Parts: sequence; structure tokens; C-alpha cells
Amino acid sequence: MGYKIPGEKIEGRFIKRLNRFEAIVEIEEKEILCHVPNTGRLRELLIPNAKVFLVRSNNKNRKTEWTLMFVEKNKGLVCINSAMANRVLESAIKENVVKLEKGVLKREVSFYNSKFDFFIDGDEKTFIEVKCATFEENGIAKFPDAPTDRGRRHIEELIKAVELGYKAKIIFVAFMDFVNLFTPYKEMDEKFALTLKKAKEKGVEVIAYRCNITLDEISILDCISVNI
Repeated sequence: MGYKIPGEKIEGRFIKRLNRFEAIVEIEEKEILCHVPNTGRLRELLIPNAKVFLVRSNNKNRKTEWTLMFVEKNKGLVCINSAMANRVLESAIKENVVKLEKGVLKREVSFYNSKFDFFIDGDEKTFIEVKCATFEENGIAKFPDAPTDRGRRHIEELIKAVELGYKAKIIFVAFMDFVNLFTPYKEMDEKFALTLKKAKEKGVEVIAYRCNITLDEISILDCISVNI
């Protein structure tokens, strides 16, 4: 069950982030350059001396051999590879852990100026946008951890889809197991929070899940409450 994470894993100590995509991590008293698979700020996670776990890439053409995949927090793990949220959710849908409308599940489907993560082509045609939440505060998962005009536009077009007769969902996947509530991070991006509230009022379904995280697998644990 769950989405498998292949590759060799190794524990390290976070030193510093160089830019959006690169960081320095100490492994066995040696500092190495690694890839950061998340463009968010991650300020509460990527702090000096934080325990992290890297995954070795099999791509020999990559500039960096290692990817910074997990950060230890609250005696648990947070996966910071935001792109994996789609794969984790898709795995849960196929395993019937997450139950959605019946139909053919299609990836990356365009609608007006957006490309949504999934589309269910069935009796109830449904657009689905997936967002990965890595920020946690007092047991609450929040999104976004950096202002996102792109994310807001996605919500606006989900509203448009509902107005045209489609069903629409935005699913927040919290990449940790120690949260029990999701809420938009209003202090970080008020426009996003207000647009999400409007979307819910217009009929866009807002759903959030937390995940079970190990070094080798990520799986949907259960649905958590949403407060908008």
C-alpha cells in the first residue's frame, strides 16, 4: 500500500539553503550539495542542524547526486518533495483508499488557462487540483508557505468549471502524520485564503488528507478536518 520511494537513503544534518533548488547538508562530517525539490520557503523545516534524509538519484546527468527528501519534525518525518503529492494521491485512488466519483482518471488535463492535476471522465465530470502542504503549526497543516498567484488562479478556474456544470475539487495533501486540521495560511497569502473561501461557497469541494511517512513509502493515512 502506498507510493514507494526507491533509491538509497542516508541521514544528514542540514547546514544551509543556497537558493530555491540547492542546499548544503553534512554527511559523515563532509558537506555536500543536494537538490531541494520544493520552491516554498520551508523556513520552519530547513533550519541549521535539523536532521534530514537524502535519497540518491540514479540520473548520472544530474548536477546533484542527492535529493533532500525528508526533514525530521515532532519526532516524525515531513516529506518536502511536493511533486510527489500527485503520485501519492493517485496511488491511494487506485487502491480505493481515497474514494472519488466513478470514471476514467486522467492526468494533466487543460481547462482554459490552467492544467489541472486530474480529471475524472465519467457521469460526473470532475476536475481535481492537488496541493502539497508541508507547513505545520500547532498540529495544523497550512498552505501556502509562500505567496502563490499560480495557486490562486487554479482556484479561480475551478470556480469557473463549477459554473459551467462540472464538479471540482481541491485536495490538500499534508506530507506528515502529526496534523489533525487544515487551514489556508492566511497570514502568508490572504488572497489565496479568500479565493479558497469563495471557491467553497461556490461549490468547489475542499478536502485535506494527512499521510503516513516512512523513508521508503508515503501513503494516505486519513482525511482531516478543513477550516476555511
